[in-house]
Amino acid sequence: MKATAYLTSIAAALAFSGCEAPRQATPKTMSISVKVPVFQTAAETKEAQEKGGIEIAVVPALYKAVQKQRTTIEQAQQPGLSLLLVPAGDQNSKVYVEERITPYFETQPRRLQFSVRVNNKLSRVFRGQGAVVQFNVAGKLVPFGEADYKEFLNSIVPPRNEAEFTIYGPTLDALPENGTIGIFLYDVVTATDVAGNITEKQNFEWYFTYTNRIEQSTAPWTLKRGYMDANAFQQRKIREQIQTQTLH
Repeated sequence: MKATAYLTSIAAALAFSGCEAPRQATPKTMSISVKVPVFQTAAETKEAQEKGGIEIAVVPALYKAVQKQRTTIEQAQQPGLSLLLVPAGDQNSKVYVEERITPYFETQPRRLQFSVRVNNKLSRVFRGQGAVVQFNVAGKLVPFGEADYKEFLNSIVPPRNEAEFTIYGPTLDALPENGTIGIFLYDVVTATDVAGNITEKQNFEWYFTYTNRIEQSTAPWTLKRGYMDANAFQQRKIREQIQTQTLH
């Protein structure tokens, strides 16, 4: 009777996140690293360019490494005496699991991102509608949709005013280790007649070189073991798969 009460008290004291009788290891440390792109404007490119009374400047985002945590759970081999901590009626509905909490770095933003500043020096409204944006990476044209530059397409800048918009390119993992990126704004309307018909369009282009620096650090990771309801375990695995697909 005393032994049963003792084991029951252990199970209650160690319960965590729906698991019974987990045992948490002392946190250990691990090395984490990530590539962070560093951009520079190419020597032949002006950051701000004016054509037809419209001045446009393009500036790359500032990238940084952000530390995060990833939690994974897997079914594990039961230790020899672990079944003593689970009531006999519950043993078939429980699974023995390992939960790992590991740190990692994520580069943010996760894709190419540029700020586009439009300074309208004209006496009429500037509209981005009709313009075309293209990216060229390492000499190759990169396809992407209008959704990636819809802010610029939908832009409306009153006369003698300035506004800033964001355009997006491919994800960072799609880029070569280093190289040159070209950004092209085609068919930017700079003049219309009295009836509103377009009489003049201009093209703008920028080139940026980039390299990757390695951001490194050490951070703690932990491992927990214990029993968990089988249905809850399956739900956790489904959520893990969804999160993994979202990240990629």
